[in-house]
Amino acid sequence: MPDTDTPLAELLDVDWDGFTDDLPFYEALARRCDGPLLELGCGTGRVALHLARAGHAVWGIDTSEEVLAFARCKAGGASDRVHLQHADMRDFRLDQQFELVFAGFGAFHHLLTPADQLACLRTVERHLSPGGVFVCDLRPLLDVDWDEGEAAPLLHDWTRELPSRGLTVTKLRSVTTDRAAQVHHETHIYDVTSEDGTLRRVTTAVDLRFTTRYEMEGLLHQAGLQLDRLYGDYDLAPYDGESQYMITVARKPEPSR
Repeated sequence: MPDTDTPLAELLDVDWDGFTDDLPFYEALARRCDGPLLELGCGTGRVALHLARAGHAVWGIDTSEEVLAFARCKAGGASDRVHLQHADMRDFRLDQQFELVFAGFGAFHHLLTPADQLACLRTVERHLSPGGVFVCDLRPLLDVDWDEGEAAPLLHDWTRELPSRGLTVTKLRSVTTDRAAQVHHETHIYDVTSEDGTLRRVTTAVDLRFTTRYEMEGLLHQAGLQLDRLYGDYDLAPYDGESQYMITVARKPEPSR
């Protein structure tokens, strides 16, 4: 029987790994740091492993041991520079501070209440060295579809080949919305098809909360972080009403003398 038993972590890696637009942005930030970096919600290591291969010491945390195990398998020669740990971004404890902490690729969207978001930012503040930088990459609230409708249509995100496995993967997605909570309830469907047409379907639920600019600024202030820059894309364009990204760059203040 054909092997269509593809683990969810591998499907997520296929989903995420092709996105490279943000890598030069994080490379530039990493080059300004002398010490280790920390990624929140590192997943299968798309950014963390890229930075480790560039010579940086990188820590990554995620709540899924499955995706962390997959990332460790991918690390190869960079394994001595990347340290992956099972932890919750709302309340983690690492025995060091970092010059750069970042939540890339919308990881912060997985925090579904302002209380969870503030808990995360306060934990980040404790792990930043004085003058250290926190970067959060989000989709703007108004850039996503909030139409509720009577039914959730099934959207085709992509179809990709896995030549080494002789498989074709199609990702479908349906979304329902909770406007009051600013949350999308998404169902992600991965259809894995072998060369002989055998089909296996893997389904996972994903909830995402979208945050306004001024909500984010208020949360950063409450956590003791100072907003330094606000960008609308990875080329550092100013954030405006047409931006498809909302990238906040905040700093932990130096102690007053």
